[in-house]
Amino acid sequence: MVLMKIWLALEAMNCEGENVTAQQINLFENVPNDPKPKKEDEFLKQTEEISALDEMFAASRRYRSSREYMDMLKFISRFPKYSPFNCLLLHTQNPAISYVATAGTWARKFGRHPKRDARPLVILAPMSPVLFVYDLKDTEGEPVPHQLARPFKTQGKLPKEVYEKTLHNCGIHGIGVREVMLRHRHAGSAIRLNRGMCKQYKDLKLEPWMRYLILLNKHYTLEDKYSSLAHEMAHIFCGHVGVDDEAWWPNRPNLEHNQIEIEAESVAYLVCRRKKLFASAERYLSAYDTTEGLDMPLFSVNAVIQATTYIEDMGQSKWEKPKKKSRYRSPRENK
Repeated sequence: MVLMKIWLALEAMNCEGENVTAQQINLFENVPNDPKPKKEDEFLKQTEEISALDEMFAASRRYRSSREYMDMLKFISRFPKYSPFNCLLLHTQNPAISYVATAGTWARKFGRHPKRDARPLVILAPMSPVLFVYDLKDTEGEPVPHQLARPFKTQGKLPKEVYEKTLHNCGIHGIGVREVMLRHRHAGSAIRLNRGMCKQYKDLKLEPWMRYLILLNKHYTLEDKYSSLAHEMAHIFCGHVGVDDEAWWPNRPNLEHNQIEIEAESVAYLVCRRKKLFASAERYLSAYDTTEGLDMPLFSVNAVIQATTYIEDMGQSKWEKPKKKSRYRSPRENK
């Protein structure tokens, strides 16, 4: 049933590539006469589009546990070759996997093939509804390659071009980024610009088309600047600071402070960890990582996954225009 729903949804959307968001697919049947607790119900009412991920998160006590949530984030960060949403799909199927690849990749690169009773795992794929992958323990053949013994070795260095490409792509979204002197232990901030704000920050020589401003601590290392940039971009792309006519992200103005911070910190954690920047990411979510059994506040996992995916894409190449169309302009304007 789940595979059929994925296939039908993807056929209807004529999706492109792996950048399929959770809000486009509902993997779960609506269960009648199953009332949710009041706070979960109110949370879902605040969301413009009820995504499968957010519905699951609000309904499931499992993912509301701090330890379970942190385990999920760590899992997603271990597989940077796959989109964050595909990693989440893998986690829901088998959170104990170590390394996955298609049967063809196992044979071609490693001389291995799935065992007779191997359990295939499903993910979304470019140009086809789904793709089946297999965990290392479900394959046999040539000895396990050395590079798979420690596939998550820490690198700790960010290529400068990733930072530069991200800054370029911030500009085409109307996001000005400036490295300035900030007070001790203040990493940065994200601001929705208006006429008054532009006057306040006139010394930064902002371009007239800038609609948002991110301030970063100029004394930080490249890695820490990037992690702070990811955190502040998450505030923008999760709809925390408001929207304009060009925004592809939803406006979510009624969130509480703890909801806002857990979303931004989750995005920064994933973006950094998936680039092996462990040191830069460790300060995020540390309280939830060390407090077993603590219930997480209600927030949008879907917004976290979407923002993480988009920020990662922004570091891949310099764009000429945003990859997603505005949700606040008319169809004629969006063409």
